[in-house]
Amino acid sequence: MEQAWMTLEDFWRYCGNHPLSPLLRLLLSSDGSMVRSLKGLFLVPTSLEVVDQAERLLDDESSTRLEVPKGEKAIDRTVWLSVKVGPSEGKRLVFARSLFPISKTRPDLYQEMRLGETPIGEIIETRALSTWRDRLEIAYLPFPEVASGLGLAEDHLFWARRYRLTISGTVSAILFEVFSPQLSSFSS
Repeated sequence: MEQAWMTLEDFWRYCGNHPLSPLLRLLLSSDGSMVRSLKGLFLVPTSLEVVDQAERLLDDESSTRLEVPKGEKAIDRTVWLSVKVGPSEGKRLVFARSLFPISKTRPDLYQEMRLGETPIGEIIETRALSTWRDRLEIAYLPFPEVASGLGLAEDHLFWARRYRLTISGTVSAILFEVFSPQLSSFSS
């Protein structure tokens, strides 16, 4: 059953009436780094596959969420977070898109992100930057681009979350993460 974007409280109420993997509930509602969570689950580093990365002008909705002037430039990055399990290629687990307004991004963070080699969570953790998330919303919706990347039907429904990220006291980004169905049935 498809749902619109829900607040965290609405999501918990929804889960009270609909079965959902405890692991997926935790990942969707957590305030921690996705990279750290995946490493904790699989005990291997998370790899990054950049789908697209460019500097683009923010649309009106993104500008409002980020509290920056309309049309400001941002690093727009779309990636897959994967883990290598056994001798096979990486297993795609999270599709993520981030928007970092350049005016609010620390120069060292900006330079490392531009390289496109390291997950954002790992960059933040390595630099010991304090972060918190707000305006968290969760949904169960079709995402055709994600379905295609996982070899699933275009109308497949996925659990996703979006939120605003504050780094060192400054609203710094908005992130959108879509979770592979494999995370619903994970067992260690």
